[in-house]
Amino acid sequence: MKLSGSRIGAFLRAPDAKLRLVLIHGPDRGLVRERAKNLARTVVDDLSDAFRVTELTADDVRSDGARIADELSQISFLGGRRVVFVRMDGEDISARLQPVLDTPPPGDALLIIEAGELSSRSPVRKAFEASPNAVAIPCYADDDQNVGALVDATFAEAGMNVDRQAREFLVAHLGSDRMVTRSELDKLALYAHGQKTVSLEDAIAAVGDSGALSLDDIVFAAGEGNGGILDKTIERAMREGESTIGILRAALRHFHRLHLALGLMQQGRSPEEAMKALRPPVIFLHEKKFRRQLDLWSPDRARSALALISEAERDCKSTGVPDEAVCHRALMRICLAAKRAR
Repeated sequence: MKLSGSRIGAFLRAPDAKLRLVLIHGPDRGLVRERAKNLARTVVDDLSDAFRVTELTADDVRSDGARIADELSQISFLGGRRVVFVRMDGEDISARLQPVLDTPPPGDALLIIEAGELSSRSPVRKAFEASPNAVAIPCYADDDQNVGALVDATFAEAGMNVDRQAREFLVAHLGSDRMVTRSELDKLALYAHGQKTVSLEDAIAAVGDSGALSLDDIVFAAGEGNGGILDKTIERAMREGESTIGILRAALRHFHRLHLALGLMQQGRSPEEAMKALRPPVIFLHEKKFRRQLDLWSPDRARSALALISEAERDCKSTGVPDEAVCHRALMRICLAAKRAR
């Protein structure tokens, strides 16, 4: 079966012991890993326990067709349930998994398959979603609400508060990968250790070197029609290891917010009121740039930009054209449209 929404959290906290075969997949690899570990800890407290935890690769599974069934059937030498991790990166191991999905081996061991983004046509994903003995859990990038809750929880645990502007900055600049988000928040908590409140200056100093700021530079350059800066910032982001999908999704978020603000202006609100109405509001660092773009774009043209970005993301996933070329072409078309309007 496929889990979604609040059912995911409930399952991770108290999984049904009858559902021992779990696929956790999605573009947010940090969240995939975090959920896999949380699920495993409901069975084994110490994930470094070699008697109760086994880690396999897709190659291990392909080279030995009986390996998964054998591991799931084993009994721990010192007692207690066992966990078997399998990490796959796009490989199709459905033929090896199908016998286990059809007839789970005896015992109570838990199988957790960790995978990246799997399309709805993926044989492994289809097999898990169709099996009554298995569960498939998708992991998508955190939305603003989830990032905000993570920010609040992290600093509450550290005994600190976060001022409003710092929180807005963190929500706007984190969230593409759960592992990166947690790492950046832990770094900020260490940086601000001993303070009662985390300020915006603290957040910029500690988190400002993350890839998110590069993405801001890209989307604002595209939206303002500045082709020279756009080329440089895309090149920089690629050197820093940013993915084309990450860049396109940052652009999608930006133009979605721009489209919402333009719609509010059509309803009679001033540009400043429209910007403040967005959630999260436009942070002060970007207010002037965002305000300028409200003069350059109309709701219809912003909608066309959103369609162009969505099409580029689909092309990156489904065509043989190099991702970098698809991403650059889409953003440059948007940049040229903004330049004409300017």
